[in-house]
Amino acid sequence: MHMRIIWGKIMPGQWNAFEAAFKRALEIRGEVKGLKGQWLLRDQNDPDAGYAVSQWESEADMRAFWESPKRGEAMAVLQPFFVNQFTITNCTVQIAESY
Repeated sequence: MHMRIIWGKIMPGQWNAFEAAFKRALEIRGEVKGLKGQWLLRDQNDPDAGYAVSQWESEADMRAFWESPKRGEAMAVLQPFFVNQFTITNCTVQIAESY
């Protein structure tokens, strides 16, 4: 199992609009092969920062989506909110436990 964790900042005071755009981007994206779950998290200490976390069956599926036209279409909805402060981390899940 793999996860992509993206931290980023958006334009100040735009979180509610960004969250609405994120929902639209998910609709545009539609179903994706290998995507098991996705979360949008807001930083409690910085209201203009957050994380997008996605869980994938395989690294190949994760990378295929990253390079797909559908991702580009979905990102176009989000791009106006970005301030070019972000990090992207690809992870291999070593231990997973569900409760």
